[in-house]
Amino acid sequence: MKRKFIFIIGMMLLASSQNADAACVATDKSYTACKPGYYLNNGVCSACPESGTSADRNKTGITECYLPSGTTGNDATGSFEYTNDCHYNK
Repeated sequence: MKRKFIFIIGMMLLASSQNADAACVATDKSYTACKPGYYLNNGVCSACPESGTSADRNKTGITECYLPSGTTGNDATGSFEYTNDCHYNK
């Protein structure tokens, strides 16, 4: 009986410790690098515009975003394809 009681108490402690970070709010985080498709904007990772992407663990601003070579699109003049990576400017 004593073992069963200790086991139950141990499981209760484990369950409560796993939820210890449940109250954390994402707005309290400040990032130093972002995953592909995002750029660092004042400590927050923001999505690259349109269908842009970026290198993994990039650490600078929107100029890390680019449309990759081979990206296609359409505008008033017709269809087009980027033959080189097209980087965003500030």
